[in-house]
Amino acid sequence: MLKGLFVCFAVLFAQLAVLYVIDARLYNSSQDVRQTAITSVTPHKNETDDEEEVQS
Repeated sequence: MLKGLFVCFAVLFAQLAVLYVIDARLYNSSQDVRQTAITSVTPHKNETDDEEEVQS
């Protein structure tokens, strides 16, 4: 029974180590992602400004 418990803990720690390595690789690669598109917002004209320009 004690041998089975040791095997169980060994497998558990091996899985945790693998998940730690995978998580570290994914976290570091997300830091390298660059922003591909930059959007700029142009303000809309007010309707009253449009009417004044038409009347001029």
